[in-house]
Amino acid sequence: MLEKDKKIKYVIYRRKSSDSEDRQILSLDSQKRELAEFAKKEKLKIVGDFQESKSAYKQGREEFAKVVKMIQSGKADGVLVYHISRLARNMTDGGIIIDMLKDKILNEVRTPSEIYAKNSGQEFFLALQFAMSKKSSDDTSEFVRRDLQAKILKGEYPGFAPLGYLNMDRDGKISGKQYKFEKQEALTKLNRELKRIEVDPFMGPLVKELFEYCATGQYSLARLREITNGWGLVGERSKKMLSKITIYRLLSSPFYYGAILWKGTVIEPEELPDAKHEPIISRELYNKVQEELHGKRRPVQKKRYYTYTNFIKCGVCGSNISGMQAKGITYYRCTKCTGIQYIPETELEVQIVKTIKKMSIDEDFLKLALEEINKANEKEIDNRDLILKRQETALKRCQTKLDNLVRLKISPENVDGTLLGDEEFMTQKKEILFEKEKIKEKMGDTDQNSQNWFDLATDYVNFTYKLSEKFKTASPEEKREVFQFIYYNPILSEKKLMNSNAEPHNFIISLKSEKTATLTREKLLGKQKEGVLQPSCLLRRE
Repeated sequence: MLEKDKKIKYVIYRRKSSDSEDRQILSLDSQKRELAEFAKKEKLKIVGDFQESKSAYKQGREEFAKVVKMIQSGKADGVLVYHISRLARNMTDGGIIIDMLKDKILNEVRTPSEIYAKNSGQEFFLALQFAMSKKSSDDTSEFVRRDLQAKILKGEYPGFAPLGYLNMDRDGKISGKQYKFEKQEALTKLNRELKRIEVDPFMGPLVKELFEYCATGQYSLARLREITNGWGLVGERSKKMLSKITIYRLLSSPFYYGAILWKGTVIEPEELPDAKHEPIISRELYNKVQEELHGKRRPVQKKRYYTYTNFIKCGVCGSNISGMQAKGITYYRCTKCTGIQYIPETELEVQIVKTIKKMSIDEDFLKLALEEINKANEKEIDNRDLILKRQETALKRCQTKLDNLVRLKISPENVDGTLLGDEEFMTQKKEILFEKEKIKEKMGDTDQNSQNWFDLATDYVNFTYKLSEKFKTASPEEKREVFQFIYYNPILSEKKLMNSNAEPHNFIISLKSEKTATLTREKLLGKQKEGVLQPSCLLRRE
């Protein structure tokens, strides 16, 4: 054990959230056991232990703030975590950790398999982990969006079923508070496999009658409100009389004739051959109702797409910056501030391109970064295989213990239970099964962490390769993706676009910024010969 390890005062930080990336991460209790065992084995001095169940994609974690305060006050100078992703998945919190390392307030960030310290080759990978987490977050959001869209294209409605329909679980039971025995009994009489959304046997016919009443043109929304209340057609959750706006929205919804409205676009039933819900009314009845509600139907104009709207905050009042068009030119401005100046999109993009150029990397840099990532990945694979081999051995040993326990229980010599009674058998079996599940949990966690790191790291550097060139020819949607990637809580003040956190990606790359010193390949190789690895993509801010 190194002398410096005895001097470092470690604070343990454990975190678990419901994010998809966290599903294979050990539970808080499991992390506690693992870190306690590791600290005991390595004889680490622990001066604090904090845990919380929160996503690390956003700022504002109370327990994380306490950890930072302990380090800044000198009460601790090391952090022990189960995996580096437990600390931060956003550049702001990641930047706090890296800055404390650079300022020597924090001596080490430690996991059971790695040590991240100042002037270490691992410092690059620590910074990379924090920076690429934002891209991972955006990709996750995009995956969810695509997943919802895929469901819709298959005819599945991703939201809560509207009034007149019922959500069903996988077992064909009415889900949640919608459940009523009478409704469930009525659905079972259909003598078929129930869909994920079914027509409410009681409310559905009333919704159809509402459409028919409206189509006559003899009733106002106020009158329809009174009539439906008399029928018992009330809010599914509130159980109160429907408001006029609710009735209007209900009568305007194409869902009732079998279509799905998604982001302003109506996907017709014929576009959904495998539609998962039955229509309550005909399309003809729906169209007639729309004529009564709106007069002659006018073609719906497609909303203009503003690439950067709602992602930038006003530097004066903090409200969202919105887009608008005037004389064919797109502008961005704050709608709440009086006398605020408008900035043309072209001028805004000039500023965005300047920021992109700072982090856009060339082919030589890409090769160098990928080489370093691959070297680290080889080491990671070796570590993973060694850990998995040990875990597999432990799992086999655990299974052998369980087999021997069962053999003893059912052996002829134990007919009277003298060798192993029922209660003792169940106690030992429960303990072995618990140990077995704990090992399996660790194995899944070990395997996923290794692959996740490599995928995210390579994805990050590939995304930044020639990014400024990609941006010039990108579609508005692609430009929005790049913008979200490089800016963190941006603000617009006096026509100047700024990151609320100064140049967060400069922790990793900035080839042309005056405030950074980028090492050449020759310098890197020279440092390697001296035994000190300092990749060129690790930057120091003055």
